[in-house]
Amino acid sequence: MDVPTARYIFQHYDCGGFRAYNGELLMKQRKSGTFQLPFLLFAVIALAVVAIACGSGGDGEVSESDGPIAKIDDTDRIYTADDIKNATNFKLDDDYDVEGLDDAIAAIYGFYGTDPYARVEYEVRFYADHATAMSTGVDFADEATGANAVILKDIQRWDEGLKDRRQCAGNGGHHSGKCDNPKYFDYVVVGNMIMMCQGKDSITSHQACADLMSVVQ
Repeated sequence: MDVPTARYIFQHYDCGGFRAYNGELLMKQRKSGTFQLPFLLFAVIALAVVAIACGSGGDGEVSESDGPIAKIDDTDRIYTADDIKNATNFKLDDDYDVEGLDDAIAAIYGFYGTDPYARVEYEVRFYADHATAMSTGVDFADEATGANAVILKDIQRWDEGLKDRRQCAGNGGHHSGKCDNPKYFDYVVVGNMIMMCQGKDSITSHQACADLMSVVQ
């Protein structure tokens, strides 16, 4: 009897059922009397594993995350600037003018941390809803974050608060340092809010985002 292997079953199962050839094989085995209980049990177990794998790829926007916070959370909650301003140990530094930041309704800059001498910096942008944050806001956030971001006025489309978004890097000299590096390496989207968080890489940025979100009421 030609018993299909687990690899065969995975290759011929498309999350909607077996393809025709596989069905024909099973029917031939049934008719020939070679369809045995061990194979049936094997097939059921393999199908269960495949079904779980298919079911894990949902249509929602909540991204997979092995870190402290999901990159994208499509919650229906509508956040306001006051939700961040009123968070315990958050210190507001500036309310930005959002002219030029397409579709944004507010943007703030501030610091958070339980130790007043070791606070982390944040920029939080607010949109009418999650869809707008994703369709318009993410593009602007990508421009200002990540290893390849260049925080210069002639490159950034929105230059309000530009000095707050950049930091220097170099050999430590005041004049030799390269001061067009992004302060916020990464961001998260939570509902209608895009939170850019200070960090040297995505892991530290996401941890900073998670820390602030943990005190948002």
